[in-house]
Amino acid sequence: MPATKTVKAALAALAAAALACAAAAGEPLVLFSGGDSAGGVASAVYRIPALAAAPNGDLIAVCDARREHGGDLNSSQPISIAVRRSPDGGKSWTAPVFSWDWRWDDKEKWAASDPSLIVDGVAKKVFLLFNVWECVKGAGVYRFFVQESSDDGKTWSKPRDITGDLAFPEWPFGSPDGFIFITSGSGVQTKDGTLLHTIVRVNVGNAVIGSPDHGKTWKTFGKVASPGDECKVVELSDGAWMINSRWRGGGRQIHVSRDRGETWESRYDAALQDPQCNAQLMRCGKYLLFSNCKSPNRRHNLYVRASRDSGETWSEGFCVEPMGAAYSDMALMPDGKLGIIYEGAGYATIKFRVLEPKEFLCCGAAAGK
Repeated sequence: MPATKTVKAALAALAAAALACAAAAGEPLVLFSGGDSAGGVASAVYRIPALAAAPNGDLIAVCDARREHGGDLNSSQPISIAVRRSPDGGKSWTAPVFSWDWRWDDKEKWAASDPSLIVDGVAKKVFLLFNVWECVKGAGVYRFFVQESSDDGKTWSKPRDITGDLAFPEWPFGSPDGFIFITSGSGVQTKDGTLLHTIVRVNVGNAVIGSPDHGKTWKTFGKVASPGDECKVVELSDGAWMINSRWRGGGRQIHVSRDRGETWESRYDAALQDPQCNAQLMRCGKYLLFSNCKSPNRRHNLYVRASRDSGETWSEGFCVEPMGAAYSDMALMPDGKLGIIYEGAGYATIKFRVLEPKEFLCCGAAAGK
């Protein structure tokens, strides 16, 4: 083997060992970094992470691979969904690949962004939802697609366009004026098996979408909740649905429905400080967990907070990242630990970290005790 290859192999082995050590120690490790390659293709910026624990316990991490710069889906550049998997609780990860190879040439320019994951524990499948923009013929309109995996994220189906199944009469779907998209991050499966997620009209409101039949069909539920922006939905212990949304003023907008989205009770939570940034909300047994940048005006200071009273009050929380951070997502692992994925300072990296129960449930004592 030539000397240069030997050196590269040694460096790769050292990097893999360092990654494993960081994960074992609970320190953050970098899963994606600007300039890295996925499927043999380098991307300038990786953004918008999502994380899930597959039915077999493997971790699946996905994000935008923005080929040329950090611009969003409407910036007319190639964007694909990058995927990595971990079979051992985040200690080691597969090389990044794309969930689908989108066409980008003079006749058609397809880009996919804002990935989200929903795990169906009944059907033993993982669903990957995202927004798609075709820059030549369909510019100005976001379309909604889904892929599914029956082998815990190893392979993914051909993307399926479900745009026509998702519409609210109050919103101008199919129009450039709407700016309507599926939220990135994670959806949920309710106690009755329904898959739930959220769709957003920017600066207007939130709504619930999902599947009642394990991904065979997708539909909208109930009516729009306003105001709101990027958000998450969770099923509370009493069966109610709660939406937690980014909004203005340094706090979060909350909507609760007890009739599957037909009516909503809304309130503003100033105690949940937030700098208008996407966050994650999830159930963990009798707790709710919430991850976001705990600041009214800056994307930094990433915390995980816990609530024992369905989000009425929250613990002070555990600091995951005191420096720059932005979008985040979480997944509970089979061993009871919590995986959290998040954007690093300046959107230069996407990081992953493992938290112990005493860290994410504690925070002294979770609120609502």
